[in-house]
Amino acid sequence: MNNRHRIFSLAFLLLPLAGCGPSGASSTSNPSEEAALQQVGEMLREYQLSNGSPPHTIKQLQANAGASPGGFEQLRSSGIEVVWGATLPDTKEEPGGSPDEDVLAYGKDVPERGGAVLLLNRTVRTMTADEFKAAPKAKSTAPAKSSSKTRSASK
Repeated sequence: MNNRHRIFSLAFLLLPLAGCGPSGASSTSNPSEEAALQQVGEMLREYQLSNGSPPHTIKQLQANAGASPGGFEQLRSSGIEVVWGATLPDTKEEPGGSPDEDVLAYGKDVPERGGAVLLLNRTVRTMTADEFKAAPKAKSTAPAKSSSKTRSASK
């Protein structure tokens, strides 16, 4: 057996072990979690495009769920946590158009177990629990208040 064949055989035998690590460091995510997060990103984008600002509550998002009512129900039932009121820096159809990678939404188990997270640029990334804890979170903006005092004071 030549050296190249031995190296290939060893690599082939060790390949199944690649990516294995301590169970506490697991950050696996399944495709359905990633799809749910992508759906949330799209609903937030659609809301912001329609209203000029992000939703500050789940009720606001529900009122605008016309394009994806199934997505809203999935959001309610999936246990996804959302940073409400965070303005998307880019509302183009294709995600990833901005460098903003603050955490915008994540599954309820991500802080303890790791998993898929939705970033402010609407891309999905898998993080360990430690990476999640260290990652910057999206900032929520205060909802616009009506200025009835301003109108009455100007008369």
